[in-house]
Amino acid sequence: MKKPVFIITQTILTIVLIASVASAGLVTMDIRTGGKILPQEWFSTQKKAENKADKNKGSVVENSAEQSKPEETSVSKPQESSAPAAHSSGIEDSSAQESSRDESSKSEESNREESSKPEESSKSDAGGLELILEEPKNLKSNPKELTKFINDYGYDYDSLGFNRLIVVDVGSKGSAKVYCYQKSSKNYWWNIAGSGKAITDKGYIGEKGADFDISPDSQKSPLGFYALDDAFYIGEKPDSTYPMFEITEDTYWVDDTKSEFYNQKAEGTDDKDWSSAKHMIDDEDTYKYGIVIDFNISSPDSKLANSIFMECGNAVTDGSVAVPENVMKSIIEWLDSDSNAYIFISP
Repeated sequence: MKKPVFIITQTILTIVLIASVASAGLVTMDIRTGGKILPQEWFSTQKKAENKADKNKGSVVENSAEQSKPEETSVSKPQESSAPAAHSSGIEDSSAQESSRDESSKSEESNREESSKPEESSKSDAGGLELILEEPKNLKSNPKELTKFINDYGYDYDSLGFNRLIVVDVGSKGSAKVYCYQKSSKNYWWNIAGSGKAITDKGYIGEKGADFDISPDSQKSPLGFYALDDAFYIGEKPDSTYPMFEITEDTYWVDDTKSEFYNQKAEGTDDKDWSSAKHMIDDEDTYKYGIVIDFNISSPDSKLANSIFMECGNAVTDGSVAVPENVMKSIIEWLDSDSNAYIFISP
């Protein structure tokens, strides 16, 4: 059995030894190790890792904050000195190239628009119709459709002794297309509505069609070439120097085959010898604008039809040629005092 003094002495020595080791930093105890005794190096390494983590964390936050800030120099003040002058190297920078491309694109688009526009000097907007009223430059041929019209009918250009021509191309059920042509200073013709175009495809002829030597009340239009006589109007006068008369309350067109005024215009009733006549102002929708067609006019024959006009209308007629009102007015305004005008009603 050990003596108490020895035990006490041993215990004191053990305590002193532990204290000496602890003070030397060889081992330690911490709650982070679960009460285990670990070398001090572990804590030194762990502390360094924690410090590094804290430092990195702070660095990430700082970097994030820095990234969220706008770069003032790139927004508020570009670095002019870093961009070489375009003329110094002969090469444009990207922004200049884009600007140049944009300007070039706009210029090309503008040129396309300009080229697609009609020549204002040679065209006129008459009654909503774009017509070529001035002689086209470098005109060297005649319209193909006009050549076909006159050749099919047995004529040629040398036989056309006039300078304005209206062609009525008869269709089915009283319908018709109407073309207008003008002779140039070089004896070529042009279509005032444009190459191959009708001035209207909403023309009409007599309800019973067209024929030669038509009789009164036949409701047919006369085929062939006919001179255009005076124009006429109710109310507003067309802007034209072509000969015309105004229809008034006193204007009649005699259709009595027994009258000496048969198929003639009569003003007033002082010399009346007819039993029937058209009181033209009563039919303003039809006679608002029109032109007398010289069929059976010069030497009226009671066996032939009367009152053959070019007039306003949107339906078949008793024998006249009808076109929409704006077209009729435009045709009159196309003609002038120098016009030797004919109409050709084509089969």
